[in-house]
Amino acid sequence: MTDRNIGYVGLDHHHAEPYLRTLETVSGTVTSACEPNPEFDAASVSALGDVPVYGNLEELLSSEPLDAVFVTLSNRETPAAIERALDAGIDVYTEKPAARTAADLEPLVSRAERSDSTVCVSYPWQFHPITDELRTLIDDGFFGDVRSFDARYVASQLRFRDTSHFLFDEDASRGGILQWLGIHWLQLFAWLLDERITRVNASTTAGTDGVEVEDAATLQLETAAGALGSLQCGYYLGEGLYDTHLEIYGSDGRSSWDPMGREFGFNDETTLELDDASGDWASTPHRTITHEYESETGYGGSWGKEFVEAFFDACNSDGEAPVTLGDALGVLHILDAAYESAETGEWVTVDGVNRC
Repeated sequence: MTDRNIGYVGLDHHHAEPYLRTLETVSGTVTSACEPNPEFDAASVSALGDVPVYGNLEELLSSEPLDAVFVTLSNRETPAAIERALDAGIDVYTEKPAARTAADLEPLVSRAERSDSTVCVSYPWQFHPITDELRTLIDDGFFGDVRSFDARYVASQLRFRDTSHFLFDEDASRGGILQWLGIHWLQLFAWLLDERITRVNASTTAGTDGVEVEDAATLQLETAAGALGSLQCGYYLGEGLYDTHLEIYGSDGRSSWDPMGREFGFNDETTLELDDASGDWASTPHRTITHEYESETGYGGSWGKEFVEAFFDACNSDGEAPVTLGDALGVLHILDAAYESAETGEWVTVDGVNRC
């Protein structure tokens, strides 16, 4: 199957327009949509086009012959939507983190594994060319023993954002910047290092009037192999601005990368800096690798498109999605530990057991 009938579920979402732009470039057609919020104007989503829009998922699934659905609902509503799609025997691409908590998602993991449907969770950063380069360097031993990793995800202040949206509602989303933006780097480091994060120590603050979820978070992390990491994230900057950073320190090498730049886009270029401490690069121990972007529309630009195409390839071949529900469950376990730690002020293991 080269062309697919796709239903889009959840138009009242910041990523709906970008995802729809991505879907314009792949071998699939959005033939229908669903938006459960009756107050949201589906016509405001310019990339949707002239397709029928249903008020609930059951009506969409019973009325349209679909091969797949793209889901951008609230974290609270997403697990039930995935389950209904699995019951209908269709494939699912869902916005991260796919649930409020690990307990909410866990029953779906085995359900999806028993199903003929493919479910993919949207963590496309692992398809970035620089990320692929880092994974290769780790696998080839450039870093030696990874000792530490550091990440930063700082974005524009909440006064520049629509805080009435469910993304900033505790009941619908569970958390704020950590579960919405910082989670990208949690997932990415777990994938890059191929190492389980076992302990978390976190602090969060809700410093924006009228917003219950956190607008800042700081995490200390420890892997099963003993590597120490940190994550700093916050809504601190002016409108449209970002400050991001990913760093890896090993016994033999170091890397430094700003994935997004000052104003995030999907053209221009980005540079990975490398320092060799092993002596293998004695003549040029400091090197840079620059990735030049081709302008690409949609969510995640060119690598976001490749991630979606990998999902469709998995659907066609009955292969594994690039990020499975099981992978997403692991990330949610880290989030669970982080939020518990922020409440208790203690180190928390990822399985939820406190340990000082």
